Parts: sequence; structure tokens; C-alpha cells
Amino acid sequence: MTDDAPTARLAPVQPGPADAFPLRELEIGTPDKRGRTVIDILWAVQDFKIYKTDKGISPQFSDDPQQARQQRQDYMALGPELADLNQQINLLNTGWGRMLAWITRKFGASDDPRLAYYERETARGIAQALSGQPDEGRATLADLNTRISKRLSNILRVLYFSICVVATLEIAVGLAIYTKTMTAPETETLLGLNVFELCVAAVMGCLGALLSTAIGLRRLAIDPAATLTINITYAIQRMLVGVLGAVVLHISLKSGIVSNLLGTTASAPAEAGTIYKLAFVSLLAGFSERLVPNLLDRAAETYGKENTTAPPSGGATPTS
Repeated sequence: MTDDAPTARLAPVQPGPADAFPLRELEIGTPDKRGRTVIDILWAVQDFKIYKTDKGISPQFSDDPQQARQQRQDYMALGPELADLNQQINLLNTGWGRMLAWITRKFGASDDPRLAYYERETARGIAQALSGQPDEGRATLADLNTRISKRLSNILRVLYFSICVVATLEIAVGLAIYTKTMTAPETETLLGLNVFELCVAAVMGCLGALLSTAIGLRRLAIDPAATLTINITYAIQRMLVGVLGAVVLHISLKSGIVSNLLGTTASAPAEAGTIYKLAFVSLLAGFSERLVPNLLDRAAETYGKENTTAPPSGGATPTS
């Protein structure tokens, strides 16, 4: 055991397996020490190189073992920032990002030049850390992560709104075709309600939801990590909430419940111009997500109290 001690102390000075791949052998088109083909060299100095493969961006440390050890420590200090950054860049290349890339190609661009910029900035942050400035490297990567996150949010908001527009058009066109097939849309009823008026309420409620989404688009919070299917579902769900809200409000107006809740004597209007009033209140119901739920809560509270039976007066209080 004692004979092995000097050897153990000298071992770190000898180039280990990880250092057996010299910097000069790392070139574009050649495999790195893990066998991955180098696509591009983003940063190259005497003591290290930062390069790109199909798996991402990686550093090649110094040929000097002692300096390489320090570089590894500084590189490991970038762990949280690199993890967040890798996730953001991966989102730009998958899911919603793939859709954006497809749109970009349709307009004649072969690639997104900002992706190359993000890769260069990532390499710069890593280079700062490997040059003995880990704090500056973390700041560079954190700032880059913020910029990518803002860009992703803007992209997702535009795509989300586009899905809402498509859903609105499909609902409006579908109901328009449906009413055209009716022989007498003015007289046909469904559960005692005029079908044409229900269709008008549904379309205007959907338009109200679309208007609300457009106005609040800048403040809209979208999870970039959510799948495309989930975000499409959320967009369609928002339009359906507008449709259902408008239909529920139309039914409540016809029943006279709204008048009772508001303390007025007005019932569902029957004079000329009713269809325009219906269109407006339906638009309002779709625009305000909380209008109909608040109305339902108020109705439940009001009619719940009326149905509550009071305990008989003069009754004996049970004792234990």
C-alpha cells in the first residue's frame, strides 16, 4: 500500500483517458472524443475549444491536466443556467418551434439566423467561465435565457391567437351552413328556443371570446414546455367557453331570471331589433369569462336561499 502512495499522488499529473484527445485533433467534420461528428467550432483559443454536434454544444478542455481540472470546475458551475438554456433552445427546435420553422421556410428563409446567434452567445458564456470568469459566464447565459424566453412567449402568443382565429372561423362557418340547411330558421326551435337565435348567440359569443383574447394577448401566460396538443386544446376551450356562456345568457334572458336577479321588470325584448340586442349581449358574454359564472353563482345563491326551509319556531332545543 505504501508503494502505491507516490504513484497515486503523481497520477493526476499524467494525462488520463479524458485528456488523451488533444485540442488540435478537434476539427469540423471529424469525431470528437465521444465519437460525435463536429458540425461547427464556435469558440477556439489556445487553452480550449467550444464546438457543436448534433447533441448540442460541448467544450473541449485544455491539454494541460491541471488547467483542464479548473476548467471543468468552472464549467460545472454553469449547470443551472445551461440546463435552462438547453431547454429553451430545445423548445425552439421542437413542438411549437417546428411550426415556426415551417412558417419561416414557407416565406423563403432556409433557417432561423437567430438560432446561430443563440449558439454563439452560449459559446461566449461558456468561454467566459473557462477563461476564469464563471460569474460573467453565468450572467451571459442568464441574460440569453431571458431573451429566448421572451421570444418563445411572443411566438406562442401569436400561434395561440392564430388557433383561436381558426376555431372561431370553423364555428361560425359551421353554424352558418347549418342555418342555411334549415327550411324555416325563423320558426324552428330546440327545447323551445329559436334555433337561429341560438346560432347567433353562439357565433357572437365566440367572437367575444376572440376579442377578449386579442386584447389580452400581451398579458397572456402560456407554458412553453406544454405540448402543442395541450395549447391547441386550451385555445379551442377558450372559444367554446365563449359559445357556452353566450348560449347560457340567452337562455337566462328568455327565462326572465336575469331580470329577477338584477331587480328589474324587463324581460326578454320582443320589439324590432331584438336580434341586434341578442348579438350584443352574446358578444359581452363571450368577452367576459366571469360574466356568466358570476351570474350563475348569484342565481344559485338567490334561489338556494328561497328553497331553504327555516326551522319551526318554538321548537325545543335538543340537549345532550
